[in-house]
Amino acid sequence: MTRECRKEDCKLLKEKDKEIIRLKKEIIVWKKQASLDYLTGVLNKREGMRRLKEAMKKALDNHQIITTAFIDIDRLKKANDKFGHFIGDQLLIDVSNILKSSIRKEDFIFRFGGDEFVMIFSNTKRLQAKEIWERIYKRVEDYNIQKNLPCNISLSIGFYEYRPSEKFTADKLVELADFEMYREKHQKWKEI
Repeated sequence: MTRECRKEDCKLLKEKDKEIIRLKKEIIVWKKQASLDYLTGVLNKREGMRRLKEAMKKALDNHQIITTAFIDIDRLKKANDKFGHFIGDQLLIDVSNILKSSIRKEDFIFRFGGDEFVMIFSNTKRLQAKEIWERIYKRVEDYNIQKNLPCNISLSIGFYEYRPSEKFTADKLVELADFEMYREKHQKWKEI
């Protein structure tokens, strides 16, 4: 036995259905905004670490390698102090755009904090990730030649190749890539 609704009840139900659909769409927008860094538009640390944990589980399940890159913008604090935070923010935005445009669809990037980013290369060995980094380095060089800002971008990077047999946490993986970045940065500034 089907029950027909009264005209006003049907109208009310349709209005409520429209409201539910609108609210569901709004939730999707808010979830997306909550996962992004407000300045750079890349994933924020919370969402990036969540996805890294998922990627590590997938790597374990599929016996794949993940390469993590920890990136630091060299001397950003000096640029902020000398040219102002607007210039520093623009450098962060420009670096994140260079990084975003250089990775593959299956890879992702997130802002770790301040002037630091983490890139995750799925099913990728360290050597392959370094090839992608060469493309990024070339784009940074081109940017420095064509830029409209009073200072150059310089980046330091550290790579760590994760094998699922290592069985450590996402935090530890990022820490190891960070350590490699500091080794490279120390070597770079020692040579200058």
